[in-house]
Amino acid sequence: RGKGYIVDALEAALWAFWSDEDSFDKGSLKAVNLGGDTDTTAAIYGQLAGAYYGYKNLQPKKWVDSIYAKDFILCVSSWITYEGKKWFEKQVKPG
Repeated sequence: RGKGYIVDALEAALWAFWSDEDSFDKGSLKAVNLGGDTDTTAAIYGQLAGAYYGYKNLQPKKWVDSIYAKDFILCVSSWITYEGKKWFEKQVKPG
């Protein structure tokens, strides 16, 4: 349970992620219902689960539909992906 100390929040978020039954909805609710530093715990859980499940697989749709500045965030994430691919290609080119 998170209590304002990052290690506790990380531990709580990892617990929520590992026990979310492959459901972003269930994991998010577990993260916030633990009590303590729930905003930090849920933020960490959201990052872990979002990276694992991917944006297109987040369910229920109500979570995706209520994201503030969703179009801007998607634009920035596309740009970061593009730049990352360009950087990676430079790193693996022979010579």
